[in-house]
Amino acid sequence: MEWDHGLSLGVERMDVEHRQIVRRVRQIAAAVAEGRPEEILGTLRFLGPYLVQHFQHEEAWMAAVGYPGAGEHARIHAVMLEAVTDAREQASGEAGDLGRAAADLAAALDEHMRSEDLKLGRFFTARENLRLLAEAGPGVGVALTPLPGSLAAVRPARLEPEEPPYPAAAAVSPRTMK
Repeated sequence: MEWDHGLSLGVERMDVEHRQIVRRVRQIAAAVAEGRPEEILGTLRFLGPYLVQHFQHEEAWMAAVGYPGAGEHARIHAVMLEAVTDAREQASGEAGDLGRAAADLAAALDEHMRSEDLKLGRFFTARENLRLLAEAGPGVGVALTPLPGSLAAVRPARLEPEEPPYPAAAAVSPRTMK
């Protein structure tokens, strides 16, 4: 899992916390791939309390903005915290069990950020854009914020150097203009 602009919610505090989670998910993936159970366990020890704090921040933000999916989102948070606890409990078992549990948790966190958290970010951004439009009044242009996750899909076409973006000035003469 790598951080990219498609994961940004447009709220710096949440994005900073999500970047930290992405770093820890990468650590888990590397430790699982290299068979290092002590590093997996150490990362899980950090991630447990960090996720508790992050989920509290996110749930407070959902309440503050009136997110309609807040209840289901919070339920998913509780399931993920249980997965952290379950993965840590696997440390007393076989290393393969710990690795599988940690890898499953990492995949669940990745999926959560790419789906549920993006829904939250899109809701917030759309609401803020509507507020800006309402405050500006009719006929007034407003710079709106793109919805989270939508920027990665928009790529401007590159113009080749030999293809000018418009006809050359010499090609247009007063006779050809009507």
